[in-house]
Amino acid sequence: MTRRPVCVLLLVLAAALTAAGCGRPQTEVRQLPTGPLDKGEYVHAFNVSAAGLAPKYGVGKELPSDAPAADQAQRVAALQRLLRAWAGRIEGLQPPAEARRAQARYVAGVRGFAADLDRARTALARGDVKGANRLLDSGRVVSPSTRADLVAARRAFHALDYALTDLDSAPVTTS
Repeated sequence: MTRRPVCVLLLVLAAALTAAGCGRPQTEVRQLPTGPLDKGEYVHAFNVSAAGLAPKYGVGKELPSDAPAADQAQRVAALQRLLRAWAGRIEGLQPPAEARRAQARYVAGVRGFAADLDRARTALARGDVKGANRLLDSGRVVSPSTRADLVAARRAFHALDYALTDLDSAPVTTS
């Protein structure tokens, strides 16, 4: 199996987050509703919650394939900030009671993934691009607790028939 550079993997993730909300890149961070939401309002708000975050946190632009490890580590750090901001935006939504647990698990999974990326960033900080690639390419960067949170949330949202865009692929694929 050919190993892709870390910057390519992070670009794929950033592209998924950039496209969240209407299926095309968004450059402005959308204002999210406050107060209790019905199912339709919640689905819409969730689907646009990541809109504009990639450009805001500087992860929408591709790094060159030969980017130094330090630049790639900075990219991972920016992605972590984006993920934490996105989790906070989702957490601020007030879904119908039936979806509260699913939302809490999803937020925990997004935050967990942001924390899991510390392992790749640490490898890059010491110049170990191959090690970071192995973690990211294999999916080993995702901890069992993060995976469990995301899988539980996704199953719950699917069981409730919530049509959330990119639910099975952002922040990581777990299906």
